[in-house]
Amino acid sequence: MTKAAAIHEFWNSFGLKAFEENYVKDADENGNPIKPEFPYITYQLVTDSFDREVVATASVWYRDYGWKKANAKAEEISAHIGLGGKIINCDGGRIWIKRGQPFAQN
Repeated sequence: MTKAAAIHEFWNSFGLKAFEENYVKDADENGNPIKPEFPYITYQLVTDSFDREVVATASVWYRDYGWKKANAKAEEISAHIGLGGKIINCDGGRIWIKRGQPFAQN
């Protein structure tokens, strides 16, 4: 599994569809992108060698009257990553996903 596929699989493991932030699923008759249905996750695809840290962000998108659901999903993701991070396998190696500081913000 490529690095991109492994990261995509990671973000899709939280019960919401996840998309790389520059992904365009479809377009209308005028060529305007059609956004995915809520809720969903968008993430940056940033990679390097295992011994080099990169900073990437993800966003949780809900259409709601408040932050309760989005904050709960952020807490779920935080707990899954854990204090020591999460290591996922990919072709030729591994990716170590760690929580940044701050981890989440509205």
